[in-house]
Amino acid sequence: MSYALVYYLNINTQRINKFRQKYDPQFSLIEPHITLVFPLLEYIEKDNLTLHIKSVLSAWKPFSIHLQGFQKSWDEYLFLMVQEGKENVIKLHNDLYTGILAEYCRENTAFVPHLTLGVFTKNRVQYSQALEEVRQLDLDYCCIVDKLNLLKITDVKRQIVWSQEYILPTSA
Repeated sequence: MSYALVYYLNINTQRINKFRQKYDPQFSLIEPHITLVFPLLEYIEKDNLTLHIKSVLSAWKPFSIHLQGFQKSWDEYLFLMVQEGKENVIKLHNDLYTGILAEYCRENTAFVPHLTLGVFTKNRVQYSQALEEVRQLDLDYCCIVDKLNLLKITDVKRQIVWSQEYILPTSA
């Protein structure tokens, strides 16, 4: 089992999902999201993790983000990029990777706030076609980051076992 912390976009994701169904192998596992804490093995006790998340989020209030534009990652993923609000997403990510999560921070890879649209590690030729397709969709979204979800994921079948929601306080 592993844990991850994500933000599910509070928008109509129909166009995103239609594209992801074709190019993202995790389409059926999880709804469109921005990952703030990447999957980490269940070495941390759930209660301690919950306390840490609540403590970090108590200093935050909801903030807006704007998703638009695309980028290919170093490992052949296609991202829908967070443009406005990117600094807040990065700061929240960094705040979460303190305390009991500090040792799990990926210091060798810069955190890039994004929503994954597709994976092209096995078929790099397909990337150009997918990029042309996704540009036609004109994906441009504004939303408010007001709650996060802690997920518990099975390692074998990569299924979400349960989810716990954390609402950002309206005043921090």
